[in-house]
Amino acid sequence: MLQHSAPKYFPMLIALLTLAVPVRVWAQSAVRDDFPNGHSTGVLYQHFTEEEWNNSNFASSEAMSTWQDRRYGMFIHFGITAMAEKDLSWGSITPRYLPDQPGIMANGQKRTEDWTTWPSKMTLEKFDAREWVRIAQRAGFKYIVVTTKHHEGFHMWDTAFSDFKITNTPFGRDYLKELTDACHAAKMPIGFYFAQREWYNPDYQPVDPSKVTMHGNQWTLKPGQVSPLGPLHAKYIQYEKKVVRELCTKYGKVDIWWWDANAWDGMFTKEMWDSENVTRMIRTLQPGIVINNRASLPGDFDTPEGHLGDYQDWRPWESCIPLSDDWCYTGKPAHSFEAVVHLLAGAACGNGNLLCSWGPHWNGAFDESQMQRLFEIGDWLKVNGDSIYATRGGPWKPAAWGGATRHGSMAYIHLFDRPTGNLVLPAIAGRRVLSAKLLASGEAVTFKQNERQIVLTIPGQDPIHGDLVAALRMSGPLDTFPAIAIP
Repeated sequence: MLQHSAPKYFPMLIALLTLAVPVRVWAQSAVRDDFPNGHSTGVLYQHFTEEEWNNSNFASSEAMSTWQDRRYGMFIHFGITAMAEKDLSWGSITPRYLPDQPGIMANGQKRTEDWTTWPSKMTLEKFDAREWVRIAQRAGFKYIVVTTKHHEGFHMWDTAFSDFKITNTPFGRDYLKELTDACHAAKMPIGFYFAQREWYNPDYQPVDPSKVTMHGNQWTLKPGQVSPLGPLHAKYIQYEKKVVRELCTKYGKVDIWWWDANAWDGMFTKEMWDSENVTRMIRTLQPGIVINNRASLPGDFDTPEGHLGDYQDWRPWESCIPLSDDWCYTGKPAHSFEAVVHLLAGAACGNGNLLCSWGPHWNGAFDESQMQRLFEIGDWLKVNGDSIYATRGGPWKPAAWGGATRHGSMAYIHLFDRPTGNLVLPAIAGRRVLSAKLLASGEAVTFKQNERQIVLTIPGQDPIHGDLVAALRMSGPLDTFPAIAIP
């Protein structure tokens, strides 16, 4: 994954120390400059003029609504670097910007000549695609996104365009086909993560050091230069188009396309990937697919990483956050039940999705303790899923104690912490509470209301374990009401 600083924090995360998941935090938002919030600044945003936005390509509103309804996705980070139990983000720095540097992994542990031999040791003796899908279902996930090629350049499918692939390992089988077939059989939506950046392919030259002046990770063109691309990069773009087409035509329906080379304040540009043409090709080959915003185009949804996005109802978003401190399996334990359920409910309250990342051991089996944590979330969802799936954030915006989701005439109040005294919410014009109860137990919630406020008395005295949901049946649909900030 990419790394940024200066996160745009979700308000409730500041108030709840249990949500302080210690991962790299940054955000990526595509902003149209004429929108009300279009003048956001900094590396967290990529700005587009109205013309640029309107000339790009987008999924239909129906496809986006279906994607939002799912709310909770499993992000499977797995590749050859799992052998070292290290994060997948960086393979070799050699082809990045400094070709004369020795090829070492970013964590300083392995040289290029080491990690490129790891495919010869990949046996995946415990990999079972159908079992992976059953785990996802048991944990309450409604879609899966799987890495097809990460930055180290290893292909997790039987590609015709590289020998650096999983079918040239002792495992010998097409891992991606087995997983997509299992997803299709179980009617589990499947998405493909594809990193445009590439540490293995020698044609990858998005920035030619002789054409630019570097400023840390940023660059500016030298006088007289019109493009940063290296002499071989056009060949890399042709390779990229071939493998993207292959992924879109060999494996049946693909529901999500997840790029991973965003603007980072100009670090990458759409010309480096021919993004407009490639994304249009993807939509032609996979009608109904949704595509994220990490190809220097607006895309269909924003991708805050390592933390939850702000409440946002004008454009969908999805926070990708690891189950432990790292994206793949590194031996670190899963975060607590409270932290994970807060992230899931917090995303829904903010009108976003949560893409929870983890990965298996090198042998292809998921870690038992991490799996049990996800099963705990699945058990919670069996009881409280109506407050997450197919909901939208609101009609009240998130607050220090939690937040709210809505669906039709139902409002769901998510309490992460028990309020001192009664919970007071601003009234919604033209709507009254008809009934209120705890979603899990069915116990009645006492309420009073007038034109200004709704006062709820939450039963019980014990501390809340994770998230206590109160279900309010209102006198009419809530979908069209703008979310109200809580004083």
